[in-house]
Amino acid sequence: MVVMSLFETTLAFSNFAVLAGNNPGQQDVDACLIVVLGSQPGKRYVINASPLLLGRDSTADIIIDDPSVSRRQVVLELHGDSVHLIDGGSTNGTYVNDVKVSSGQTVVLQRQDRIRIGKTVLKFLPKGDQEAYYTGVLESRAQMDALTQIYNKGFLLEALETQFARARSQSIDLSLMVIDLDKFKQVNDTHGHDVGDLVLVSAARVLAGALKRHGAILGRFGGEEFAALLPGCGLVEALQWAESLRLALENTSVPFNGGAVGVTASIGVAALTASVANSQELFRQADQAVYRAKNSGRNRVESA
Repeated sequence: MVVMSLFETTLAFSNFAVLAGNNPGQQDVDACLIVVLGSQPGKRYVINASPLLLGRDSTADIIIDDPSVSRRQVVLELHGDSVHLIDGGSTNGTYVNDVKVSSGQTVVLQRQDRIRIGKTVLKFLPKGDQEAYYTGVLESRAQMDALTQIYNKGFLLEALETQFARARSQSIDLSLMVIDLDKFKQVNDTHGHDVGDLVLVSAARVLAGALKRHGAILGRFGGEEFAALLPGCGLVEALQWAESLRLALENTSVPFNGGAVGVTASIGVAALTASVANSQELFRQADQAVYRAKNSGRNRVESA
């Protein structure tokens, strides 16, 4: 049986118009690791900073959720376009192409090198690699909402889990906003779903423009509901951002067929505190705040 790589499958079945090797931006694509065996097969970890700690610890730059991986398994360093792997004295050892790396030993990674740590196997792809480029394109498509071109629910939930773990372990601030467009069903019923889609796209564009804060993660959670994750942001600052978003939407008019429809939203804000047990609880608090905003007249901000 012939097993095709992700790159080969992409070339065979995708509808990309450009030819391999002639893709704008390919030379700028970062080196990466791709999980080929483990709990998240196909997941891509970009290597675009140095050094990067890879391990099971929640403070690691690349977190591998595998009990057989050490908390501080390896360090990855960028040297020009080369990536160096240094074992951190891991319990179960680090293997490159089934050769054990000694503690403290440095290995210069080559294209398609297999890195085995615990029960997880990762494949290395260097900067500018064709497979890295296509893998990045496919991953981006899988993470994006097709209509609004912002992150989708799946990516938001994964980002929330990751940022919650980091905020809790490092004792840093984290806030979450849930943004629900007001009377959206009425827009669809009155003007049709095409106009409803225009409203969603316009709202996403306004939110993305207003949320230029570094590190903010914005996505469409479903239907007319959006969410914005604010790492390093406390409740007071998050409420200020939420109010700026509310005003930006209130001042938005979406034109269609000679007419126009206004946009407002109810926004709920929750921040990480010692009493918040997990990421699901953080989202639940923000979602409940949205319902209070709706029940209090809409087009307003409420905190948990």
